[in-house]
Amino acid sequence: MSLMDYISLYRDNIIDLIWQHLLLFSLSLLGATVLGIGLGIAVARLRIVASVIVPIVNLLQACPEIVLLAVSIPLLGIGFQGALIPLFVKGVLPILRNTASGLANVDERTVEAARGLGFPPLQILFRIELPSAMPVIISGIRVSAVMLISVLTLTAYIGVDSLGTLIVQGIARMDPIPLIIGSILTAILALIVNYLLVGAERVAADRLT
Repeated sequence: MSLMDYISLYRDNIIDLIWQHLLLFSLSLLGATVLGIGLGIAVARLRIVASVIVPIVNLLQACPEIVLLAVSIPLLGIGFQGALIPLFVKGVLPILRNTASGLANVDERTVEAARGLGFPPLQILFRIELPSAMPVIISGIRVSAVMLISVLTLTAYIGVDSLGTLIVQGIARMDPIPLIIGSILTAILALIVNYLLVGAERVAADRLT
C-alpha cells in the first residue's frame, strides 16, 4: 500500500487521532501553565517554597516520560486521565523556572515606584511584574509546549489514542507508512506551536518597549 493510499483509506482515523492529540496537548499545557506560573510566583516570593518545590519538580522532570506513565497506571488507571497527569507534570518545570526568573529580573525601580504610589502587592504583581516577565514566561511555555507535543506520542503505550498510535502501529506491524505519517504530523504540530508561541513572545516583548 502506498502512502497516499493509506492516507485515503484511513483519513478519518488520522483526523480523529490529530484531534485527540491536540486535546491532550491543550489540557496538559493548560494545567502545566497554571501550576507552573503559580509555583513560579511562590518560588520567587518565598525561599522556603523554593527549597521544597524545586527539588521535587526537578526529580519528576528527570524521570523518563515512559516511567511516569507506567507509575500512573496503578494510581490512575489506563486511559485518558492516566496519561494526562504525568504529561502535565512534565510540562511544569520550564514554565516554573522561567516565571521565577522573569519575576526576579523585573526592574526593582519600577516596583518601588508602584509601591510609592500606594499599589497593593497583588496589583503590583498583576499590573507590573507579570506583564514585565511575560516574554520570559511565554518562552518557558514554548519549551514546555514543544516537549509535550512530542512526549504525547508515548501515551499510545498505555492505551490512549494520539498520533503515537500510528507510530506504535507502524512499529508493531513493521510498517513504515503509519510510522512516517505519525512522526511527520507530530513534527508539523510541534513546528506550528513553536512558531505561534515565538510570535506571542515577540508581541509581549514589543509591548515592553
